[in-house]
Amino acid sequence: MKKIIFVFLIFISNIGFAQTGGIWGKVRDGESPIPRVNIIVLETGVGTSTDIYGKYELKGLKPGKHKIKFSAVGYSSKTEEVEIKAGRVIELNVTLEPTVIEVAQVIVKGYHYQEQRDARTSLINLNPRNAKILPGAGEDVFRTLQSMPGVLAPSDFSSQLIIRGSGPDQNLIVIDDVEVFNPYRLYGVVSMFNPDAVSNVNLITGGFPAKYGDRLSAVLDVTNREGTTSKSLSGSLNASIVSANLVLEGKNPFNLKGSWLFNSRRTYYDLIIEPFVKSAGLVDDNTTFPNFYDFQAKVTIGPYNGHRFLFTGILSRDGVNVISGENRRTPDSIGVYNITRNDVAAFAWHYSPNKNILNKVVVSYYKNNGTTDFDSEVLDPSLNRNSFEETIPDTLAPYLLNFSFAADFSYIKYSIDDKLTYHLGDHRIEAGIGADLMKTIIDFQFELDPQLEAILAANPHFRSSISDLQDVKEYNRYRAYVQDNFKLLNRLYFQPSLRIDHYDILSKTYVAPRIGLSYAIDDLTTIRAMWGIYYQSPGYEKLRDQGILYDLSDVYTKQLEAERSIHYVAGIERWLSSEWSIRVEGYYKDFSNLYIPKVFQGSRFVTEPIPGKDKRYPSGWTLPAVVQGDSTTQIPVNGSFGESYGFELYLAKKNVWGNSPLSGWISYSYAIANRFEEGIKYPFRFDQRHTVNIVLNYKINSWLELGVRWQYGSGFPFSQPTGITPRIILQDLDLDGVPETPVIATRKGTNNPGAEDPVIYDIDYGDRKLNARKPVYHRLDLRLNAFADYWGMDWVFYLDVINVYNRSNVIAYDYYVSDNLTLERVPTTMFPIVPTLGFSVKF
Repeated sequence: MKKIIFVFLIFISNIGFAQTGGIWGKVRDGESPIPRVNIIVLETGVGTSTDIYGKYELKGLKPGKHKIKFSAVGYSSKTEEVEIKAGRVIELNVTLEPTVIEVAQVIVKGYHYQEQRDARTSLINLNPRNAKILPGAGEDVFRTLQSMPGVLAPSDFSSQLIIRGSGPDQNLIVIDDVEVFNPYRLYGVVSMFNPDAVSNVNLITGGFPAKYGDRLSAVLDVTNREGTTSKSLSGSLNASIVSANLVLEGKNPFNLKGSWLFNSRRTYYDLIIEPFVKSAGLVDDNTTFPNFYDFQAKVTIGPYNGHRFLFTGILSRDGVNVISGENRRTPDSIGVYNITRNDVAAFAWHYSPNKNILNKVVVSYYKNNGTTDFDSEVLDPSLNRNSFEETIPDTLAPYLLNFSFAADFSYIKYSIDDKLTYHLGDHRIEAGIGADLMKTIIDFQFELDPQLEAILAANPHFRSSISDLQDVKEYNRYRAYVQDNFKLLNRLYFQPSLRIDHYDILSKTYVAPRIGLSYAIDDLTTIRAMWGIYYQSPGYEKLRDQGILYDLSDVYTKQLEAERSIHYVAGIERWLSSEWSIRVEGYYKDFSNLYIPKVFQGSRFVTEPIPGKDKRYPSGWTLPAVVQGDSTTQIPVNGSFGESYGFELYLAKKNVWGNSPLSGWISYSYAIANRFEEGIKYPFRFDQRHTVNIVLNYKINSWLELGVRWQYGSGFPFSQPTGITPRIILQDLDLDGVPETPVIATRKGTNNPGAEDPVIYDIDYGDRKLNARKPVYHRLDLRLNAFADYWGMDWVFYLDVINVYNRSNVIAYDYYVSDNLTLERVPTTMFPIVPTLGFSVKF
């Protein structure tokens, strides 16, 4: 009976298939398969898409003639007419031609596939959804990129990007073809990019093409997405216990082609945490906690006969006003007021007269400005603050040191660019010219306690002296580039490019050639290599990421050369299956003409212990003597060079078809970064030899998703002191108003009248600099997403937990001198376990 039923089922299925037919085949661009091609039967709307091999299959089609449409981003669409015969599967292979025609923005969901002819190395294309769901990233683009190979975070508190042995000031940041100097919000905790409002996030960690310049290391190119054209109004709301994010979008009114999108974010530490802290008396009633808000908008009009017009606007503000309260339990007090603004306005005209030409004209305005008023009293770092925590602050006057500064800055940039893309036969040509009109204004004024100045001078990380600086600079930058990509041999593509930059601030012009190669071993395996020269000019606009206040007066900058780097990058990428890929890449970056503060030969004071005497008092030490020493300034010079090299392994699992519960990636980076100054080799301050990131996302069922991220990093270098030494300050002993006599500093009023006051000790670093390593860093983050459908809207409720096992990761050490004159230290750690609840809803 079972055999009869089995035969019957086979018979019925054969009858069903005999009444229909199908097609199968491959889609290529002439040389390589094209994945993710959309294939639609126009009469019925039935469709499918190609896999990573460019293969597709459609079954169950009724006999007769059908029109099949093949379309993919970056290629001309093609419609084929086929006749389906019952019981037969027809082979239909299709070739699509590359095109630059731009009719509207296309949102690509799924994975990014880099064309085999694309010679760009070190390309990371971030799916914005990954920034939404990555555990511990706070739904932030920059913090998500910190989980990628070759990318580090300075600490848990910063969203800055440390890329392959370079500082954050050496990364170019672009949004909608506009360069921005300060891409951060909340003073660096998060970035300006909202994952709900971006469509493309491309990070090139080395060997970037000639269209980008004025940076030594890497480029991040972000495109804000355009609004939907299917509805007049839709949007989403995302809210957590610390912030909220609103996105509204829709098609243009009045039958105007195109769309609009508006998004806004705001933190509310000032609304939730601030009242509790005020009620505890920890801060003054006039205090405002750090907060930010921003508004971003993008309006697109067209296409009309090949013309499209795009308007982008960004308005943001960071603010803080903190004053320490009388009931605080620590001796330090602080008062800080700051307002920082970032504003962007841009207009772009895209014109595509035919499928082979696209020209973009972009005009933009960018302004980053701010005001800061900072005043503080800090406990002398040489003391053990734990012994003073219960002391009333007003009784600690002899132990408190004053530091204050006021700062105003403004960076204004007007830009215009013309960028052309032209497909001529097999050649893909890109060319462009542009100019920036820059105006930077800075006014920094400092007041520093002499004893605090002596402490800082003994620290090798405190590289330049502190002095007031006021300057106004107006200068321009000009650029031009040309690039081609064409087939050199069978499966071998050549990408030569050339860039020319002129920097008014240096009165110099630089030529930067770059060469890329791409070789397709087979349809799934690609070797890429890149060599290039890169230059970077000085500028106050780079101060935020540079961390050093240079005096860029004309008398100094005209003697400078632009900083330079040479990149050598090679790697191999292979698709192991339609969902698994692996990439191995090696790199070497050669840095030269790096800026450091100018060093003058000067003097310093030393003292030696007297045998048999008590070192707790000045009588136990010799009188301070003058010896030769170096003094640093705020004047920049081309006094350093460096190198960074290593290799990276990246294994990724993409959920291409949506039927696999698992996705994520595993990356390992081995990296070495060094700097050379005055013939001495130092590790780069963010030299991290071993880095591991494991990111997994698992769909437990139809409504629950689990995300896991574990990160590991060998310790950053730091300067470990040798011991302690008496603090030496200058005093006005002859009462002529000029402090010029070196004396050993003492703690006044701590002994009986007539008794000798004890010596104040400082941390002695000697000649040591970056001579030790911090403990290894590791952290586990988890995230649970629960999906629901209420009132016809899509909801996501999430729990995000940072540092699940509460690892104490060290960011720095506080040193102090114990009562028995030994050097002790207390570690300062980063994020503890931090849970966050939130939700998002789409309507």
